[in-house]
Amino acid sequence: DMGGLRIGADLKTISMWNIKQEGLRAKLHREIIDRDYHLSAAMYCETAALDQFFWIFVNKDENYHWVAIIEASTELLELGMLEYRKTMRAIANGFDTSEWPAPITEDYTDELNDFDVRRLEALRVQA
Repeated sequence: DMGGLRIGADLKTISMWNIKQEGLRAKLHREIIDRDYHLSAAMYCETAALDQFFWIFVNKDENYHWVAIIEASTELLELGMLEYRKTMRAIANGFDTSEWPAPITEDYTDELNDFDVRRLEALRVQA
């Protein structure tokens, strides 16, 4: 008995044979964000009135099988829904105006994100 909770899950196969254990959570998070799994999860939750959502990641590399079950946080689902709505507004605007802007319109310098800044600082201390 799940106490009346409506739970959804999405099974994902993944290939992560060369990831260090201490970096696995961050890598799985990047997979969720980069592949927009959080958008799909938010849409599933809204459409099916789900109370909780999980991804079940199954590593498919030969001789290195593992499973990770990850729950989508409320904030991650909210981010997915807001990103989905923003994208839908942009698409609607494109249809309305016939203007489809390029994703990058000017040169830029790539900067470290918060995670990489913390990694750099930690490595500087160890150097």
